[in-house]
Amino acid sequence: MKDLGKGGSAKWRLEELVGFECALAKDEGLDWQTLKRQDAETRIEASVLAGGKRREIALAWLRARLADAPEIKLASDSVLHSLRVAGQLLGAGGLLLGLAAATGALAYTGEAPVNVSAFFSVFVLLQALLAAGLMMVFVLPRAWRERLAFGPLFRATRWVLEAIFSRLQSLSARFLSGQQRQDAAEWAGAARRSLALHGSAAKWLAFSKIQAAALFFNFGVLAALLVSVVFSDRAFGWQTTLNAEADSVSQLVRWVAAPWSAFYGEGKGYPNLQQIEGSRIVLKEGIRGLESEDLAAWWRFLALGVLTYGVLPRILFYLLGKWQLRSALARYDFSNASAERLLQRLRPQSPRFDAEKVAQGAEGLEPRVEIAGEDASRIRRVCCLCSSELGEAFDLEALRLRLAERWKLLEDKMEVKTYQNGKIAEAAAELGSEVQLALVFESWMPPIREIERQVKALRAQLDKRSLLKIVLLGIPASAEEEISLRPDKQYAEAWHSFVLRLGDPYLILDNPAV
Repeated sequence: MKDLGKGGSAKWRLEELVGFECALAKDEGLDWQTLKRQDAETRIEASVLAGGKRREIALAWLRARLADAPEIKLASDSVLHSLRVAGQLLGAGGLLLGLAAATGALAYTGEAPVNVSAFFSVFVLLQALLAAGLMMVFVLPRAWRERLAFGPLFRATRWVLEAIFSRLQSLSARFLSGQQRQDAAEWAGAARRSLALHGSAAKWLAFSKIQAAALFFNFGVLAALLVSVVFSDRAFGWQTTLNAEADSVSQLVRWVAAPWSAFYGEGKGYPNLQQIEGSRIVLKEGIRGLESEDLAAWWRFLALGVLTYGVLPRILFYLLGKWQLRSALARYDFSNASAERLLQRLRPQSPRFDAEKVAQGAEGLEPRVEIAGEDASRIRRVCCLCSSELGEAFDLEALRLRLAERWKLLEDKMEVKTYQNGKIAEAAAELGSEVQLALVFESWMPPIREIERQVKALRAQLDKRSLLKIVLLGIPASAEEEISLRPDKQYAEAWHSFVLRLGDPYLILDNPAV
C-alpha cells in the first residue's frame, strides 16, 4: 500500500498533465469494479481527501498510478520525448533555414557588393515589424484580441475546414464498416475533447517551440554573416531607384541603431554619413571608385540589428510563452467529466451506482450528507430534466430523492422537471445559469441524431465549463414496478460511445454499466 499525497506541491507541470491524461486513458477501458479494486490498492493521505482539493487529490493519485503502472510513465515519456524531438527538429530546421537564407543574401562575386537594403529589409526590418505586431497582441485588451483571433477570417477558415471534414466523413462512410465509422467518430470526439481541455496549453507550447525555431533561425543568420566577414572579404553597399538622399538614410540608420548606439557609436556600431555616402552603389558606375573602408562599414550594423531585433525579441517571446504555458497549466479545470469520474471513484462513501433501484415511493431512503471541502463550493442547485412521457410513467419524487442521495445533496437542492417534444434547451433556459443540469434518458432507447441535436443545443446556451450529466434508466422490472438506475451493459456502452463521439469534455455519463 502506497501512502502518497502527503505534503508536496499541487502545482502541475506539463509532464504531470501528460501523465494524468495517459493514466485516465488507460483506465477508460476498465470496468467499474476493476477500477475500485485498483484504487483500493493505493492509499492517499486522509488529510488530502478530507481537504477536497481536486488538484491535490488528482496529483496524489497520479503519483501513485505512475509508481504502480510503469507502462503509464512509459507512454507519458514517449509523448514528452516526441514533443522534445519536434522542438529539436524545428530548431534544426530554423538554424539551417537561417544559414541558407543568409548565405544566399551574402553571395558576393567581386563585381556587385552585398545588397544592404535587401538584407536589412528581410532580416532586420521585417523581424522588427513582426515582433512589434506580436507584442501588440499581448498588450491589446482581451476583447480586441478575441475579435482579431476569431474575426471573419477565422470564421471563414473554420467553415471551410468543417465542410472539408464533413465531406471526408461522407466519403469514408462508403468504405468503412459500421464499427470502423463508430471508432473514427470516437477518435474525432477525443480530439475535440483534448482540444477543448488543453487548447490553451497546446497553443502556448506550440508558440514557445515556434519562437525557439525563430531564435535558431536568427542564430543561423548571425553565423552566416560572421563567417562570411571573418573568412572572406565582403563588400556591403546600399542602392535604390528612389531619389533617396544620404542624409535620410543616415537618419534612418541612427534611429535603428538607437538601442546599441550608447555602446557602439557612429562609425563603429553603425556607419556615419561619410561611410553611407561612400557605400552607395550606382550600377552604371560600378564599385571600383569606392573605398574599401566604406564598403565594410555595414556589417556591424547588420549583425547588431539581427541581434537586437531578431534574437532578443525571440528570447523574450520564448520566455513569455513558457510563462503562459505555466499559467495555462495552473488554470487547468479539474471539474471536467474525466476528473469528476476520478473523484467519484476516490470518494470513500460513494455508492457508485452498484445496484441501486428506485422504488415507486420515497420510503426507506437514507438521509443525505453534504459534501465537504472544495466540492462543497462547487455544488449549486441541481435540476434533472426528463421527458414528460417518463414523468407520467415513473415516480419522479422517488427519482429525485434517490439522485439526491447518490450525489450527497440536501433535498432542497435537488429537483426534477419535465419537458415536452424534445425541447430540452427551452426548459433549461427557464432555470437560470446557477443550476447544474442532468438529463435523464431511457438507456434502452438508442441515442439517435435528434438527441444529439438536443444535447448540442443545450450545451450552446450553457457555460462551456458547466458539467452536464446524463443519467440512464435501466429497464424497469414490470412485476415490481420500480425504476432501475443500473442500465444493462449493452445499452450503457452505446450511450458511452455517444458521449465519446460528442467530444464534450464536460459531458459525463453518470451511471455506466459495472
